[in-house]
Amino acid sequence: MKTIDLAIGSRIRIYRKALGLSQSDLARQIGITFQQVQKYESGANRVAASRLWSIADALGVSVLSLFQDVAQVDETPGTPLELLDLYTALPANQQMELISFARQLSQHTTTSLSA
Repeated sequence: MKTIDLAIGSRIRIYRKALGLSQSDLARQIGITFQQVQKYESGANRVAASRLWSIADALGVSVLSLFQDVAQVDETPGTPLELLDLYTALPANQQMELISFARQLSQHTTTSLSA
């Protein structure tokens, strides 16, 4: 497996999960099986350019965004993917609380950096 294939697959998974789509949902939208989506996301299969275009369209992102920061995509604990998994497991009211907390933390960090 090539690092770029893993990175693109991880990026697809991040966007898919952020939209609350299952692998089956995405597969249905682009006309393939969910097993093929699994293979793309795991990096086992490379995504052809035309398929990448369809995936980006279904996810509502640009193809370029699937390549953005690919060297930094990681699935170790403490990464954005883990945070997304934890977020989506929360009930809606707790998701809103987490967003509020993250905004407060971000504002505090920004204030601390500028001081």
